[in-house]
Amino acid sequence: AMSSYVSIGSIKGIFREVATSKARFGVVPIENSSNGIVTDTISCLNEYNLKIIAEVVLDIHHTLASTCDRIEDIKRIYSKDIAFEQCRKFLANFGLDEDAYIPIESTTKAAKIAINEPGSAAICPHVGAKLHNLPILFENIEDKDNNKTRFFIISDFENAQSGNDKTSILVTLSDKQGALVEFLTDFNKMNINLTKIKSHIVEGNSIFFIDFDGHKDDDNVKEVLSKYEDNIKILGSYVKEIKDI
Repeated sequence: AMSSYVSIGSIKGIFREVATSKARFGVVPIENSSNGIVTDTISCLNEYNLKIIAEVVLDIHHTLASTCDRIEDIKRIYSKDIAFEQCRKFLANFGLDEDAYIPIESTTKAAKIAINEPGSAAICPHVGAKLHNLPILFENIEDKDNNKTRFFIISDFENAQSGNDKTSILVTLSDKQGALVEFLTDFNKMNINLTKIKSHIVEGNSIFFIDFDGHKDDDNVKEVLSKYEDNIKILGSYVKEIKDI
């Protein structure tokens, strides 16, 4: 079957498209090597009942794209707030003033606006500029050249065991002292290697995003997950692509 690529303006929009079966798969960023975990993705994983079916890590490069021929003609720059952060040195070197930065929800949308609005530019990936036929003025404008982003591919099915799996879960624990320590100890007792623990506040509650080695149907994993089934939302088990970023 042919698959067509649809560009959606926000992370929530991607979840919505997949949840309503308008799209079979969605690709969402989960963390970036210089800016950490993506809160919108955590919130949507909490809100929607979709599964992570794969992870992908990509090098992220930003371009400055605009219909303006000269930098000095650019009066407004659209992008995602984290992209401005990642390209700070470039922007400063070219005297592009912070007053001109307009943060919006996605770099895709930034390219869309910049193609139609005279005197504006977008910071977006190469593919985003090409998709909207927006001329690229400068490539690879990010400060760090090792900027990686980990993405999840989400869908509405679950993977079988592959023998080289990783599982992601969301955990909400009671406020009682030692709850987290006890939880982590139980994983340790079962020889489950936790690869990531990040704490988040979602709707006023503290929630933990946790990655560990293994599949949710592995015997040792099942034992721990069943003990905490009221506290855990299983986000998916998928083939482990990478060590970590």
